[in-house]
Amino acid sequence: MLPKRYRLTRSEDFTRVREEGECFTTRRLVLCYRRNQDAILRVGFSVSKRVGGAVVRNQIKRRLRASIRPFCEVIAPGWDLVVIARQQANAASGPELGADLSLLLGKARLYRVDAHVA
Repeated sequence: MLPKRYRLTRSEDFTRVREEGECFTTRRLVLCYRRNQDAILRVGFSVSKRVGGAVVRNQIKRRLRASIRPFCEVIAPGWDLVVIARQQANAASGPELGADLSLLLGKARLYRVDAHVA
């Protein structure tokens, strides 16, 4: 489970990140990010009903949480991230989603300067 201190939960926060932040995409995921006032990293996940039923959506969110957990320590603090799953995420495995997340975080240049990402 993703620790509570890393979670983005309020609807207003999701909306603010989507509207005021910047976004990068892959076939399976969209990453939107925005600076926050706190010196902590917060991450939220969004999976539309178009992706699948409740069971499928929860499975994808579980895979995404597990995939982003190793990155929480190497992402620079002070960011709000929203990870949005596209329909192709339904057929993706955890490692594939992790690779997409790594690519998106690199594109957005969110890694700490001193972080070593494999």
